[in-house]
Amino acid sequence: MYSIEQRVFLVLEYHRLKESPTATRRSFQARFNPMSPIPPQTALSTEAGLRRFRAPGRVQRVNVPKGPDAKTIRTLFAKFQRTGSVTDDLVGNVGRQQTAVTPENVARVSGIIQQNPMSSVRRIASETGLKRSSTQKILRKSLHMFPFKIQTHQAIPVRAVQQRVDFANQMLTMIDSEGFDVGCIWFTDEAHFHLNGIVNKQNWRFWGSENPYWCEAKPLYSPKVTVWAAVCSRGIIGPFFVRETVTSERYVAILEQFVATQQMLEDRPRTEWFMQDGARPHRTEQVFRFLDEYFGNRVIALEFPKFTGAGMDGPPYSPDLTPCDYFLWGTLKDNVYPKHPDTLDELESAICVACESISVETVRNVMAYFILLRLRHLCCANGEHFENIVM
Repeated sequence: MYSIEQRVFLVLEYHRLKESPTATRRSFQARFNPMSPIPPQTALSTEAGLRRFRAPGRVQRVNVPKGPDAKTIRTLFAKFQRTGSVTDDLVGNVGRQQTAVTPENVARVSGIIQQNPMSSVRRIASETGLKRSSTQKILRKSLHMFPFKIQTHQAIPVRAVQQRVDFANQMLTMIDSEGFDVGCIWFTDEAHFHLNGIVNKQNWRFWGSENPYWCEAKPLYSPKVTVWAAVCSRGIIGPFFVRETVTSERYVAILEQFVATQQMLEDRPRTEWFMQDGARPHRTEQVFRFLDEYFGNRVIALEFPKFTGAGMDGPPYSPDLTPCDYFLWGTLKDNVYPKHPDTLDELESAICVACESISVETVRNVMAYFILLRLRHLCCANGEHFENIVM
């Protein structure tokens, strides 16, 4: 649009006139815009550079095209400062910037990801010679890929995998063919609650204008209490607390409290089942004799059939089949830990309050979830982990 001579003139004048766009534009008009022809019948005189003429009774101005606007002048001067050039090319010019998101770079990044999906953005950028920001842009906007956090689970031995499948099939057969009510099962478990308990470090954020450099001190040995509870479709029995190591004798004492509470419940069905995990203190002769006395063959526990010849063998390595594990403990900790109890007494009191706040309707939904999803997903996963399916 403007010649090299005009561009040089604009830069020099803008600098000479102390970076005034208006004065620069006027100087440009005076230098490069010739005066428009004046009608001979109205013109009184003309001279080179004259910008107005007189008509009868008034003063008129010749319609001279305006020079470059303020934005154009500033942009040209900024480009000259940045590049030392006023030529009309793309180098250093304001406009569409060069991009690293080319088909070739997208293909290179895609190839690296296909070979190693666990490659970091830093490593991909190093291998391709791209900036990390360009690499992230290619991954997210071009390849539509996002970083997913890898979950860790306890490894399940081959034998336990088959035991889990057998248990799920047996339970589903009882439910579908025999009308078994899984809501009559008391699912039991225990968990440690530490006094300095932490819910989720991913939620630890501090919003502010400056970094407070705040850290949470964690003692090497935190006081804790072991919490035991039982869950069925009619509610929760417990929690019961043990501050010492859980032994077979202490576990039987908990069971005695549980049975006493259970027998006092109203509308108690005639037949109720009991299910426990396979912790070593739970698999002693003393414990099995107690369970056999009160529940007979309605016990689901690891090695229980071997001892009594009745009941069901509980699936090992199966916290994902216990409502206490996949529902109760997480719910309690989410409610208790934000209150930051100072003593074990306060911790136990907060756990009791949190337990009482869980409605029977919520527990029933959890039990239905166990029937409709977890058992069937376990079969579909062939006994392996299935949390990625039900999440």
